[in-house]
Amino acid sequence: MITKDDLQMLCELSRLYLSDEELEAYGKSMTDIMNLMDTIGESDFEYDPIDMNNAVSFADLRDDEVVTYDNMSKITENGPETVENQFVVPKVVD
Repeated sequence: MITKDDLQMLCELSRLYLSDEELEAYGKSMTDIMNLMDTIGESDFEYDPIDMNNAVSFADLRDDEVVTYDNMSKITENGPETVENQFVVPKVVD
């Protein structure tokens, strides 16, 4: 289970500001997700070539459309520090 202190630390690192009610709701959701991941990790899966041939092919997916945006300064003004239209991110992990 994720503790309130752990969740507050994650919020500080990602610069999110949540109320106590939101922290409680997100903590419950994250705990549910982590429990689901534990369940999936414990499952026994085997490779089945017949099932793998029924996977979605890339041809069935939508086409990517490139959209150009000419006003990068508008985007980068949201960050505290930028260099060459890129956000400067403080080092978090050693």
